Amino acid sequence: MMRRLAALIAAVGLLAALVACTTGGGTQLGARFVVSKDPSASWWPLDIWVERLVPGHQVTVAASANSGGRWTSRATYGVPANGVVDLGTAIPELAPFRRPDAMGLFWSLARSDAGVTTSNGGWGDGTVTIDLTASVDGRVVAHYAVHRMGFGSIVASNAVFDSGFLGDFFWPAFESIGLKPAVLVLDGADNGMQSGVLAAAQIAGFGYPTLALSSFGSAGGAQSGTLHAETLVAALSWLRAQPGVDQDRVFVFGASRAAPLALWAAVQYPDLVYGAIAPSGTSGVICTSPVPVPAITIGGAWVPCTTGTNTVRAADVLPLQQILGPIVLACGGADETLPNACDWMSAGERARGNQFGDTFLRASGSTHALYIPPYTPLFLPPSAAAQVTEDARVAFWRAVEHTLLAASRT
Repeated sequence: MMRRLAALIAAVGLLAALVACTTGGGTQLGARFVVSKDPSASWWPLDIWVERLVPGHQVTVAASANSGGRWTSRATYGVPANGVVDLGTAIPELAPFRRPDAMGLFWSLARSDAGVTTSNGGWGDGTVTIDLTASVDGRVVAHYAVHRMGFGSIVASNAVFDSGFLGDFFWPAFESIGLKPAVLVLDGADNGMQSGVLAAAQIAGFGYPTLALSSFGSAGGAQSGTLHAETLVAALSWLRAQPGVDQDRVFVFGASRAAPLALWAAVQYPDLVYGAIAPSGTSGVICTSPVPVPAITIGGAWVPCTTGTNTVRAADVLPLQQILGPIVLACGGADETLPNACDWMSAGERARGNQFGDTFLRASGSTHALYIPPYTPLFLPPSAAAQVTEDARVAFWRAVEHTLLAASRT
């Protein structure tokens, strides 16, 4: 069964105590960190700076965390005349990222044993403490412990398995007034990354009910590679019937191999689906390979699909102009899984035409997994493409949040 994120726990109460700005960790030398929020939800960006430093010196800011192993990152900055190093505006002299980035020390955390994080655990659903230190001439002059609350701490969830489909339902921990848009996330399409669970929790964190559908079979079990339309319709009907859901504002989210399935759902079922969010995928339905099998079936019959992704033909692109509401598409210019992802998106944009509220995000230099929520080291490439991919993640999720907010009618 798809792993579930933990249900709401007592850490929710910490949100009520958030203050506009927190300081601490100074030593007798006077330097100290200033952090905009602590504790903070894992999807919130932070403003971080070190003040009361001696101008003209260098300061090394280091981050460390224990989450299934030891994780570290560091960056060195020159101290300006005012004695303040703002991580959001200061250009690092030596760091795993080139441009100013207040969250750079968080997403660039690397395992001390050179491992790569391949699990949502800790970074996605758990609460992680990230220890910050500032050192001058080899001496620690300030420290601060940043507490990042994961989705499992502030988003409620439960498994759904007796309604004609298998999935996990996520909803905001806080009460909202009126009806809200909802999202069906097609999970299980990206080689065990469980990005669908992360995406569903992220969207619920924004304040919208979300159902992560195990699209191709249960997590950890046999994956058929085929989405049965009857399963999709059952999941959509269940989600639309949930309390607080605006049944006329339901989106389908699919990333990577599930992207065209999300677009197809919005085209095929306009009475059930309002809009679609489909990053890092094709704009036409692709047969599952290497031995061609249907990507989608209706009543056991194949939905027409294209074999191979190398050639982008207008005839293979879905009629996206038929989708009633907005769509969000995104592609990476350095996509290692689908090298012509941006060609597919451009073809989809041409088919769609100029529609109000649409977003087409081209992230030059970004790799495939730009749909993973930002501010953690989850599935980032260990290269110069890391910061570009992280920037794409930030831009993509801002677009998702904006699109859902614009679709809200209360």
